[in-house]
Amino acid sequence: MTIIKSNNNKFQTENFFPQTFNALFNSLLNDSMIKTEANEFIPSADILEKENHYEIHLLLPKIKKEDIKISLEDIYLKVEGERKSEQTAEKEKYFRREISYGKFSRSFKVGKIDVSKIEAELNEGVLNIVVPKQNEKIEHNIQIK
Repeated sequence: MTIIKSNNNKFQTENFFPQTFNALFNSLLNDSMIKTEANEFIPSADILEKENHYEIHLLLPKIKKEDIKISLEDIYLKVEGERKSEQTAEKEKYFRREISYGKFSRSFKVGKIDVSKIEAELNEGVLNIVVPKQNEKIEHNIQIK
């Protein structure tokens, strides 16, 4: 006797949601989470808190340091730049292309800090930014009426 496992759930069958529909839906969902506009992408970032500073690590593979700009605007540290598309022969046809190219911009709220104390280094496709914490502690007593 041969036992054949049956799936009675019609929502999980290939006929109810064809594979092409699932692939299209997943593609749209994934692309909308990564790209912001045409020719833009959002690099992944990690933020670590240390005793005296914060560390921001941005994944920026295949981007030269000349193509990255770091600035402080009010209380936001802004990192922007561009990953330029590689020039390929016109006859080349990609089977699948997932690497995003174009401009990017990320902003991080850091508060009022001295921009001269910020350190940045690009190493093996990871931009490491060290932002010192403010040493000033603001204390304010509130009088009860």
